[in-house]
Formats: sequence, structure tokens, C-alpha cells
Amino acid sequence: MTFKSLTAALIILVPMALTGCQCEEGEDCLVGEIPGEPQAAVVYPLTQTPYTALQKTWKPTRLSDSTKALITSGELTVYDHEHFHEHGIGVEEAEGTPWLEHQELAPDFVEGEPAQRKSLAYFWIVADPQVIDEESPIRMENFDKVYRPQGHYTPQVFEAHVRTAERLSQLSSRRFDFALLAGDLTDGGQKNEVDWLLTTMNGGIINPDSGVDNDPVPGPGNDHNDPFISDGLSAPWFAALGNHDSLYNGGFGTVTQQLRNAATGDHLYISPIFGLLGWHGYIPGDDTRDSRDTVITNPAVKTPPDPHRYPLTINEIIDELYNAGGTPQGHGFTPNDASEGKGYFSYRPSPEKPIRLIVLHTTDSHEVDITLAFEGSMDQIQFNWLQEQLTLAEQNQELVIIMSHHRLSDFHRKSEVHPSTIEALFLAHKNIALHVTGHGHKNTKTLHSAFEHGGYWELMTASTMDFPMQSRIVEIVDEGNDFISIYVTNVDHNSPENSMSHKARHLAAGKNAFTLAPFFSVQPEFLWREDVPSQNLLLRTKVSAGTLENIRKYEWSNSVESEEILKTL
Repeated sequence: MTFKSLTAALIILVPMALTGCQCEEGEDCLVGEIPGEPQAAVVYPLTQTPYTALQKTWKPTRLSDSTKALITSGELTVYDHEHFHEHGIGVEEAEGTPWLEHQELAPDFVEGEPAQRKSLAYFWIVADPQVIDEESPIRMENFDKVYRPQGHYTPQVFEAHVRTAERLSQLSSRRFDFALLAGDLTDGGQKNEVDWLLTTMNGGIINPDSGVDNDPVPGPGNDHNDPFISDGLSAPWFAALGNHDSLYNGGFGTVTQQLRNAATGDHLYISPIFGLLGWHGYIPGDDTRDSRDTVITNPAVKTPPDPHRYPLTINEIIDELYNAGGTPQGHGFTPNDASEGKGYFSYRPSPEKPIRLIVLHTTDSHEVDITLAFEGSMDQIQFNWLQEQLTLAEQNQELVIIMSHHRLSDFHRKSEVHPSTIEALFLAHKNIALHVTGHGHKNTKTLHSAFEHGGYWELMTASTMDFPMQSRIVEIVDEGNDFISIYVTNVDHNSPENSMSHKARHLAAGKNAFTLAPFFSVQPEFLWREDVPSQNLLLRTKVSAGTLENIRKYEWSNSVESEEILKTL
């Protein structure tokens, strides 16, 4: 029985346990009592009308002078969640934006005839979900530069993105061919956080609570600790690994037994590294939240232990992905990758079609210099493997999509292989369609050009954790002539305005207000306006004639979903 059929069975078999099954937009629909769970699990709704950032989006509210004065004076802090709304901190609806066309790699572009155009790949990209166990004793919630007021809603927000993507996939004339997760799957790399993310992707019940299973606001589906249901994503999916997936909080050291003992134990963790950094005033503390989402932090208080909180090593996270269930088996990884800690792979998402996905591992899990550990790197062994894979793909005339967590510009100065060497390798191969990345928590586009010899686009996707909380739908189209078009459509999670996920959107925008506090000549809206030109894109490019000739030997859909579905929602 699939999880969707189990959900349907619950609705039929336990009607007495249901309340509010005829859900209106914005209501949380209770599905039923789940065996073995202390509370009922709910299905969180989406807006009645689906939308992408082509139709509408969300922008930060402009701050009044009085609110800015409260923030700069320290009277209003990032921890004062319950006061954000009264001070005008949050988001408001904004008009969508059309695709911004770029022809730098195809200045003589000519659109193909409708009958000639073929859709080669239609897929979803999500980056940096960074799902958080906000009750973990190894978190750094007292360090306000790291703290996120929306952090306790990350499980709900990520599930809202998966649910939104699945709805858009089902509305299309064909489902997504695959999905890509561009690293930093969780924030703390903990086993329970990974379980929540994998269950969200594959379908099941997520109980985003640890330690003691409590219910801050009595009743189902009305607070961040309540269990909820994900129907999962029906498309095959593949994941890259990021710095948060194998390093303590993304780069504050490797996973040690001391860290594991602290994570699963009952005492708040004070890492010796904080003293070395001079952060004596910022002690990691337990983060619990009352019904108003107020943060209560007390380093002297014990926090309930949980054996499932332990952070994973690189070998263990690969093993988790291999055994995650869903399709394909392993999501690109093999048992040998898990035993060797090899975080990179090459895979044909559709084995019968000449499209090659090359996934890189750009985090040094052994890096001890915390000034570098957050950034990207590559060793010579992986680079040699990458050369071999690109050579084989070119020989086979395959269209290549590359995914890594870090952009090349995010590599640190001690990387064994310099990013310029990797860029030169990419530019030497004329069958690369796109390089997709995460890590920067914003939307960017970067042109890598070899002048008259062409080039490729590098596309970074924003985090679903931080504002603007978007993912992307990408479609690669063969124009039937000498050109390729890449449609990039950004997606806000379609959560109704009185939902927890939408509240998280307000809080995430609020975080930016405090980040910008020293520079209040600039409004938080500035960061959003800077991001918009890299959201909805139409990238025109070329690949080698041999690759195009080989591609055209195969059957492809003549329906361009971006034009026929996403644009017309």
C-alpha cells in the first residue's frame, strides 16, 4: 500500500477521529489518529489556486523609522517574534515577474518552430532545506548571527515546498522527470533531522519533535511540534551533500563522539571552539518555544535526551540516502560510496535517454580550519574522476547537467584543485547545459564564457529556510535548430496566509531586517529586489552539434510545460 492510499484508508476507516475534513483554504485538515503516535497527524493545505513566481510572489514589508530605531537601539531583537507583526515586520504580496531572457551565449538566437521544439528535461530544484531540530542541545540559538526566528518551522516549510512541487508536477501534461536537492539537507546533520527530510521526500508521517513528545498548543496541527503527513514527491530524486550534512552546524568542527554524546544527552553543549573564537557571550542554548513562539534559553537547564539526535558522518549520511527508499534506489549513491565516504556520482536520470547528471561533493569533511570549512573545495582524486566522466559523456554525446552544493566562486583558497581549473574543464566540454548549486541562500545566475567558444550558465537556488524561501522548476528545450532554451521558473511554497509555513515566511523576512540593522540606509526590501532578476529566467544557449544530433535520435515530448502550464496558471 502506498502512503497516499494509506491516507485515503484512514479517511474512510476512522471518520469518528476526523474534524474539519471539508478543508477550506488556510485550514489544517485533520486526517486521523495514527497508530503509535501520541497525537493525530494532519495534512497541511495549499492555496486553492496554484501559482509560481510568474503569477505572484512575496516581498518584505518596508520598515518604519520607528521600527528601525527600535532595532538599532536593541530594544527590539530577533528573538522578539511576538512583536514582529505589531512593528510591521513581515511580508506582503507582490506581483510576479516574467522570464528575463538572456542571449549572451546565443546572440543570434532564433526560436524554433512549435513542431520542432522538444522538451528534453523538466525537473525541480530545491536547495538548503536545512531542516532543524530546534530542541537539540548542540544548537547555537544564543548566537544571534546564526539564530533564525523561523527555524522551528523548517520541517513544515520544506514539506510545503514538496507538496507545492508535486501539485505543479501533477498539473503538467507530464510529471517532473526528476528532482535535485542541492545540499545542506538538514541544519545539524542529525539522524532525526535526516529522517524528517527523507520522510518528506518519500511520503509518510513526520513528527518534528525530539526529547519529550510535547504539544505546546493543545490539539493537532496547530504548533510546530505536531505530527503531519507528507504525500512525498513522485519524481525520482538525487541529492548533493553540503557542509551542513557532515560538519557541526555547517563548519564548526567534524562529527566527534563528544559531539554525539552532547547531542543525544541532556546538557546544553558548550563547544570549546566558542572560547577560541572569543564568543564567550554566545553560549549554545536549548531552544523551546511557548504558544507565542517566544524563545526560552537557559544554559543551566537540562534538556530531555533523545538517542535519535546524533549527528551523522559523511559515510553515514550517504548510507541513509542509499537506504532512504523512493526512486531510484540509492538516489545516485551505492553501498560502496557509503563505505568509502565518496560523496559524488554520475547517473543517467532516465537510463534510456542521453542526459547525464554529474553530482559533485564540494565539502571537505576533514577540514579543521573553521575559517574555511563552510566553503567549497575539491581534491585531485575527485577532479580526475570528473575529467573521466566528462570525457565519457562527450564521447557518448550526452547532454550534461552538473550539480554541486557550492558555486565555484565559493571555493576556499586552500582547495587542492583551484576553481579556475574546474571552470576551464567545464568550458572545454561543449555538451554542458547547466551547473546548479546551492549554499548561498539566494538566487543567482553566473555566466561562464569562453568568448567565441561558448560557455555555460551556473545557477544557484535560494534556500527554503531563508527568505525568499523559493525553489525552482527548470525545463531544457531543444529548439530544433542550433539552440537550446533553459526555462527557469521560481516557486514560492503555496501555503495559505494563516498557516505555519506562511508565518515562517514572515519570520524569515524579519531575520533580514535584523541582519541589515547596521546598514539601515538600505531597506530589507533591497535584498529581495536584488534577488528578483535571478529568479525567473529564460537562458538561450548552444551545445555541440554532435550532442544535438545524438539527442534528436530519441523520442521527446513536444509539450513545453513552462509555456503551456506554468505560464498559464
